[in-house]
Amino acid sequence: MEWIDKFVEMIFPLDRRNMNIEGAFMLKHQHLPKSIFKYREVNEYSLRNLQEDTIWLADPSNFNDPYDCAHTIDLDALSRANSKIYLSQFLTEKGLEVQLGKDALENILESDDPMVSFMDAILSEEPEEKREGIKTALLSARQKLNEDMVRNSSKHISSSFKLCSFSERIDSMLMWSHYSYYHQGYCIEYEIENIPYGDFRTRFLYPVIYSDNMVDATEHILNGIDHEGFNNLYLNKAALVKATDWNYEREWRLVFANGILGNEQSHYMGKPKALYLGAKIKPNNQDTLIEICKSNSIPCFKMKAHASQFKVEPTSIEDADQFFFKYEV
Repeated sequence: MEWIDKFVEMIFPLDRRNMNIEGAFMLKHQHLPKSIFKYREVNEYSLRNLQEDTIWLADPSNFNDPYDCAHTIDLDALSRANSKIYLSQFLTEKGLEVQLGKDALENILESDDPMVSFMDAILSEEPEEKREGIKTALLSARQKLNEDMVRNSSKHISSSFKLCSFSERIDSMLMWSHYSYYHQGYCIEYEIENIPYGDFRTRFLYPVIYSDNMVDATEHILNGIDHEGFNNLYLNKAALVKATDWNYEREWRLVFANGILGNEQSHYMGKPKALYLGAKIKPNNQDTLIEICKSNSIPCFKMKAHASQFKVEPTSIEDADQFFFKYEV
């Protein structure tokens, strides 16, 4: 959607000088859905959240998508940039600039990959087979070091998010199957259109961006925190970008970023607008949920399998018996 592209451009530019945070939040607020839905299994934790009008803010590491909140970095570009910085310091500390000569040193530092050029220079007198063996070992060690650094950075940033996922849909067959224990769970509707502007429940509620590509943090990392345009919110976009395969979920996320919350925890979401029982919910679980809804004055409905189409629709509990035949005309 065009408004989402505009929102991302306003709040997650690479250069913070191009940010328009309040403009972005106002734009998003204008496009919030009237309601969002949370699919749940029936267990003691979900029932506690229901009774307390809370949701659970989870760590992305516990989600079913291995890419959740991840970003990517061009390791070759990172290696070349780091080589130029650290090699210059190393050569100065060791006094090797005198041994190599000023012109050779400049050529090394200005090359596409200073580390490779440096190794070629200091190993120039070695036999080719030995030279290539040493270079291979050193470059492999550098690759491993950079991979570990990126992996640790990604885990650190990912763990700084605590979030809860919702959907614009109540009728997704896949979501009822995946997140509500094969239609044996339930789904909660939260009305958000009347939540005041600026309330965390809507201010930190974001649309998921579906893409074939991960968030690329290469240029952001290479700029460094000392860069005058460094945007410390840039990588928060990683919490919103998911693979295109997930777009059927039409997901919105309540995201607490930048380590605001150190641990997974409950968060007040307000009284649900309604609750929907799964089409295959077990009788004892249905009775439990109906009782909770009565105690908390929450309207309760049940999903009914359509007689001739592959879809489920909300209806009254009394009218939700499944049947799979067509009436004769």
